[in-house]
Amino acid sequence: MAVKPSVANRGHVYRARVGHADAGQAVLAFHVARFRHSDEAAWRALIEGGHVLINGRRAVSDDVLRAGDELEFHRPAWQEPAAPERFDVAFEDEHLLVVVKPAGLQVLPAGPFKQRTLLELVRQSSRERATAAPAHRLGRGTSGLIAFGKTPHGRSSLARQFRELALVKTYLAWVEGARLPDSFAARQPIARIAHGPLRIFAAAERGKASLTRVRVLRREGERALVAAQPITGRPDQIRIHLAAAGAPIVGDPLFGPGGTPKSDVPPGEGGYLLHAAALSFAHPVTGARVKLRSFPEWLARREIS
Repeated sequence: MAVKPSVANRGHVYRARVGHADAGQAVLAFHVARFRHSDEAAWRALIEGGHVLINGRRAVSDDVLRAGDELEFHRPAWQEPAAPERFDVAFEDEHLLVVVKPAGLQVLPAGPFKQRTLLELVRQSSRERATAAPAHRLGRGTSGLIAFGKTPHGRSSLARQFRELALVKTYLAWVEGARLPDSFAARQPIARIAHGPLRIFAAAERGKASLTRVRVLRREGERALVAAQPITGRPDQIRIHLAAAGAPIVGDPLFGPGGTPKSDVPPGEGGYLLHAAALSFAHPVTGARVKLRSFPEWLARREIS
């Protein structure tokens, strides 16, 4: 289904509450340190242009912040980067919606994307989907199945199943690693690490415990087609775990051997072959098991066992 948002979005209001650690900072210094996507000159122009409010009043650059202050940044409308403006429906009833997300489409608003996101496309597509919310996430460069709750009960049921590991996901990926064992469990801990001005998730010795089950489906030369089932739900977990196993996903510009960044590319860059191919969960009303499959454009239709 294609939904075409306007070329420029309507802008957005970002809100933050000042904590004790940031009390005493000037408004300008706070924004430069906290939001590094813009430099000091850009933030000064925005503040002086009236786009930043403190407790509802227009701020000036040298205003001193106090703990508990309410900040608002009224970001002007901007041109969003190009992104797919479509999705396919795999399942729908009055409680649930499961769609197939194309690679290159971000799920939730963040960074340069506000309207060109899967959330906005779904909510704009019909009145019945106006409050739909995703129960889990897919990276912008990942394609495949993602479940939305359309009603409060549908949303809470999916969220609970995700927390309790009852919502089961299986991914397909082409990897650079024909020497992988036929099956294995990847257990590298995952944590946030510094990546230029940002912090991203990657393999880290003192990270959170993580688990992905991997099975090789086919080997072709130096590459292998694998099925990966994440048991925990860390961001970029499959990309990190496969790279840490010495088999980074074909086309992945970010994660290399060890499951850490191999380059300084932004974390949202795509081009890698990873697809959420199977999804299973209990229907929130009937309790019946809903099982869905999807096959990526880069792979001929094959059975996932």
